[in-house]
Amino acid sequence: MKFDLADLRIFLSAVEGGSLTAAAAQNNLVVAAVSARLRKLEEAFDLSLFERTGRGIRPTLTGDMLAQHARRVLDDARRIEVELGDFAYGRRGQVRLLSNTNMLAEHMPVVLGRFLAANPDISVSVKDKPSLEVVSLLKNGDADIGIVAASADMTGLERWRFVPDKLVLVVPPESEFGELLSGPVEFSRILDFRLIGLQEEVALSQFLQRHAVELGRDMKLRMRMDGFEGVCRMVECGAGVAVVPDSAARRYRRFMDFRVLEIGDGWADRELYLCVRSEAELPRFAQKLLAHLRAYVAEMAGP
Repeated sequence: MKFDLADLRIFLSAVEGGSLTAAAAQNNLVVAAVSARLRKLEEAFDLSLFERTGRGIRPTLTGDMLAQHARRVLDDARRIEVELGDFAYGRRGQVRLLSNTNMLAEHMPVVLGRFLAANPDISVSVKDKPSLEVVSLLKNGDADIGIVAASADMTGLERWRFVPDKLVLVVPPESEFGELLSGPVEFSRILDFRLIGLQEEVALSQFLQRHAVELGRDMKLRMRMDGFEGVCRMVECGAGVAVVPDSAARRYRRFMDFRVLEIGDGWADRELYLCVRSEAELPRFAQKLLAHLRAYVAEMAGP
């Protein structure tokens, strides 16, 4: 019975993706190579691990059992790699945190700054990812902690409520935009105007682009900036309008001249969750950060 960690990763990708195509894309392989690796695995056990259906594949009972063991084996291998790597670089542990743009810009500098100051032997790797991608990376063991919008399917993850994530529209104080000032503005109406946005790879940019595509519309982007301060400054100058977090709009409005409007679409007022695959299986240093983030939520909620 011979198989390796790569076989188990491909097998889990097929189980969770429901198709050979999904497993191939996730592992940067061609479908034929994935099929061959899965056949090799079935031959090693002399058991059928999948049922082929018209809509893809699904695991047999044996396949489900193997998936449970495979997740534990890959988790153990990842922890060994992380912990040995930490010793090699002279640190105790590195937590892999995934979040959306708003949280990274508005909350993470404070909450992570406090954590790192109190835990000098722990470092944090932070990446800006859309919620759907965060869920996938958590389930595959490629991240420790994620911040995910309620709209994402968090089945199989442990989760806790996080801080609010409200988006608003900022517009210049000019007559051209006066027609927008009568109440909440629908995103379909916002798309009629020139937009200032963040860089294309940023999660918020991808989030807004996805909603534009769902409406069958294009975003009229005139300029992409590296942060919300630059975006708000461009709006103040009259270059266009922008969708930003409410907390950023309130902060920059103290010393910039622009208007803040409500967005009428339900997705603008999002509920976020802290997510992990299993708190008990996290390395101790990642558990410390999770506890710190949950304490921050309690602090923000107040008495």
